[in-house]
Amino acid sequence: MNKTLHLFFFVAVISLTMVSCKSKQIVTEIKSATEPATTVAPVQEAPKPVAQVSTQPEVTRSESFKLAAGETNSAAMSKRYHVQVGAFSNHTNAVNLRAKLVAEGNNALVVENESGMLRVIIASFDEYKDARAKIDQIRATYPDAWVLVQRK
Repeated sequence: MNKTLHLFFFVAVISLTMVSCKSKQIVTEIKSATEPATTVAPVQEAPKPVAQVSTQPEVTRSESFKLAAGETNSAAMSKRYHVQVGAFSNHTNAVNLRAKLVAEGNNALVVENESGMLRVIIASFDEYKDARAKIDQIRATYPDAWVLVQRK
């Protein structure tokens, strides 16, 4: 009798627990979801392309720097505007990014600023507008690229 009473009590507790866990979510039926479409939307012309204007803030920094150890691309040093895609304190990391960029066909180099920071440059230009154009071109791959202006 005692075991039967315990079993009955256990089943009652489980039943109450199951009932009290009922979802309180309200379900709304969308009547038009079951109706088939009766009209076809008219075909619209594709919008005409608009000239792309960079919405990214223009980031520039003016620094004095020199070619990093092992670099031989002294021609880039005669340019004033450089597009930087990476900055490292570790020489190996900078050289690895430079190697990747060169393998992709870029004229990349590593420079070192006065504080010892290694900057990886993907391209160098005489005109600022050319550097900005390069940043817009590579924005998808290197979203943090910016213009490094060589201070003489």
